[in-house]
Amino acid sequence: MKKRYFHSIDSLRFFAFLKVYLLHLPIQGDFPIFSFLKSGGGIGVSFFFVLSGFLISYLLIFEKVKKNRINLKKFFFRRALRIWPLYFLMVIIVFIIPFDFKEKIGFHMVGGGYDLDWKYSFTFLENYKMLLADQFPKTTPITVFWSLCIEEHFYLLWMISLFIIPIKHVLKFLFLCIFISWEARAHETSIFNNSLIVSNDLFTNLDYFAIGGLLAYFIVTDYQKIIDFIENISVQIKRLMVIVVVLVVVFQKYILPNEYGTILYILRPTIISLLFCILISIFLPENSSIKIKSKLLSFLGVRGYGLYIYHIIFIHCGFQYCITENIKIDNWLVIGAFIIFTLGGTIILSSISYKYFEMPFLAFREKKYFN
Repeated sequence: MKKRYFHSIDSLRFFAFLKVYLLHLPIQGDFPIFSFLKSGGGIGVSFFFVLSGFLISYLLIFEKVKKNRINLKKFFFRRALRIWPLYFLMVIIVFIIPFDFKEKIGFHMVGGGYDLDWKYSFTFLENYKMLLADQFPKTTPITVFWSLCIEEHFYLLWMISLFIIPIKHVLKFLFLCIFISWEARAHETSIFNNSLIVSNDLFTNLDYFAIGGLLAYFIVTDYQKIIDFIENISVQIKRLMVIVVVLVVVFQKYILPNEYGTILYILRPTIISLLFCILISIFLPENSSIKIKSKLLSFLGVRGYGLYIYHIIFIHCGFQYCITENIKIDNWLVIGAFIIFTLGGTIILSSISYKYFEMPFLAFREKKYFN
């Protein structure tokens, strides 16, 4: 048994980021194409959750099957060295920058929001602060840190659960997690009487991770059978499946309307998770007939963590500049310039951050906890 490298995953990660980026673009005026592309941008985060569920479950289940145990210390520090440095760097910067300067450059969200509380920001509990306040934090990039908090909670739950649970019961655990997510979404209104911030905790998002985990379980325990099955699907059918997933993502507003309090609201994340797992599985075989071969997309996907954190800074600062200079983002020239500045700046800063800040921690992780 050997660990597998899954090609095309990094490229898919970049496409998910791009959906989130489009959601946050503050386009003004009547631009139906942008309204259409922006709608349901949160599905990009949903893909991140499913992908994390798959990759993290794969690592943990693989280790459990191969060694009959999980090294909790090794796993914890591997994840910490990937997530914590950039996370805490941003939190520290946000807390030490003077209030007036943050206001001037656009670090404060236009339209308000709640003031940061270090007890939540430094302990990966910002998502619960958002639920309690029923609004976003006013300071960027903390506005998007809710998903990082959920990811951190997922790591803790998964490593402890899979450490304790025998392999023969892992499937039951994963299905239990799916059921818990249904119950959590069905009863969240009785806990948080919110109108803006909903489904912002681990339990209401648990099926994303669990369904990604199901795919990982079958890949680890019956790799060749699963891969043979995927490879025997015709190229035409695979392409059709990819098109179906893309159409659901693009037209989700109409195909899977997110109407709060309905049965579809409860089941929608599960359906989306299954579709994303189908998409991921198509690219799993090493000699897959369908690959995303772009080195550029792979390069950008590897830097997806930085892209996710930095993009909102550029967008907020760019929007603040437009407000200060009385520039309306309501024509194609300004929109194009805004995208070049925000997306281009995000890519440049993410690349610099990855090479000079994140990579030293990853190199240490490789030396200390991989060998």
